[in-house]
Amino acid sequence: MREWLHLGGIALCLFALWAIARRDWLRLTRPVRRVLAEVCGHRKMVGGDGTDWAAIYRFQAEDGAHEVIDQVLSSKLSPPLGAMVELTYPAGRPDLARPPRPLMWVAVYLLLAGMVAMLAASALGLLPKG
Repeated sequence: MREWLHLGGIALCLFALWAIARRDWLRLTRPVRRVLAEVCGHRKMVGGDGTDWAAIYRFQAEDGAHEVIDQVLSSKLSPPLGAMVELTYPAGRPDLARPPRPLMWVAVYLLLAGMVAMLAASALGLLPKG
């Protein structure tokens, strides 16, 4: 039974790594474009913890005007309407524009890789029993 839980946990973590890495692959293999975007609104997200907000950014790219929604939620309307924010995106994919947050994404990748390593070590009996 424990082996199945370990394998399921490893599979789930690897799937999560794949899901976020498939879009970041474009960021690593294509030239980076930088653009100034205006906050033109906020999308309301209601959940168990209350109401959160995601900024909506409007900007001009080579192929015309674009709007993207931030992937990171905030408990307040931040940044304020009309604020100018720098976004980055891989060349040819302005739909993937987002504020640069390299430390956050490195932390996410390290967390998932660490969870895979801990589950693998536990499955192989390399962790002390407690």
